[in-house]
Amino acid sequence: MKYSIILIFSFLIISFGLLTSCNGDKTLEKQEMVDIKPVEVIEQVTYYITTVDNLRAREGELKSSTVLTKLKEGTIVKYLNQESSKKETVTLRGKAYTEPYLKVLLDGKVEMWVYGGGLEVFHSGDDIDDISSINDLKTFISSLALNDISNGNAILKKLMQLSTDNPSTNDALYFMSKDYMDKLSYQTTLGFDKKGISMSPENYKAIVNRSYDMNSSRLGKDGEQNGFVLTASEGMIGYETDQYALEGAIGGIFSPEVEKYISLKKNQYKHRLFSGTAISGSMEDLMNDVLAWSNFQERYPNFAKSKEVDNQVEYLKSSLFNGIKNTPAFDYNTYVAKKEFRDIWNTTLETYPNAPFANELYAHIQKLESNNWKFPK
Repeated sequence: MKYSIILIFSFLIISFGLLTSCNGDKTLEKQEMVDIKPVEVIEQVTYYITTVDNLRAREGELKSSTVLTKLKEGTIVKYLNQESSKKETVTLRGKAYTEPYLKVLLDGKVEMWVYGGGLEVFHSGDDIDDISSINDLKTFISSLALNDISNGNAILKKLMQLSTDNPSTNDALYFMSKDYMDKLSYQTTLGFDKKGISMSPENYKAIVNRSYDMNSSRLGKDGEQNGFVLTASEGMIGYETDQYALEGAIGGIFSPEVEKYISLKKNQYKHRLFSGTAISGSMEDLMNDVLAWSNFQERYPNFAKSKEVDNQVEYLKSSLFNGIKNTPAFDYNTYVAKKEFRDIWNTTLETYPNAPFANELYAHIQKLESNNWKFPK
């Protein structure tokens, strides 16, 4: 495996505000400047997963090259760090892509070229030591439907069998199972809506505040036993994946970036920021989330789920800078910024002046001021 030395003279380390309990206690740690010595970084290995069925795998990098086989949707391949010299525009599932062909390895032995538009990053980091366990989970998941909540429990039991001491393998197991669990919870929630399932106002509020006793109802018990927690928004209730259950089922260690990602996801569950199209959490929590996720984005630019992280950061920043539909940052009749937004903007600029998103916020405010938007002290 190749190695490289990266010299880092200094950078900003920003600690994340973490909630310590469901009752709203939280700790906001201040940033501090530290000097970092040169560190040795292992070159990352990337695995892709096919996103379309019957994706042609060719002998060479040209479209005219001999077709070796057709890959099923969900096939995992290892990237060999080579791409074709030219890109090609291809329409897949109604969407046009302009991508090169990538040289990949199938099943650890067959080299081939596959069109990049039919692939998405599955894993990026240290090499996976046991791809067979990943394929085992993939096959198992393909046998499960999305209309039976007990399949969540089946996934958790399977993860207990497949968990290893290799962080990269555990990373891959986590994301593959999380994708399925998220789809299962979504489909189950749709079923709630169709059946007209509801809660009393008191229980609904407890679910929103993350204080609901999961053992107090059949819905709660079913969710908890199968790896889900109850969530509520805009008068509707549903399930979402329990990060604690998923992490606990794997049991082993994860890579530092996935460990941090899981920590951020759990922290988001503890403090609910949004309820539909309204900001329901505190402005301080919103600022902390922008800070945490943007720092993660900057630190791990090649993260396997970088698109998800990018979307998360953009949504959080937009909410902090502009508000959202039912919690706007301005009174649009007077062009005056609302006090709670002005206060958190000032706190952000004073406390974290060198954070990348703080520079964006400052530029955003300047642009608005030039268009006669008002920011009274």
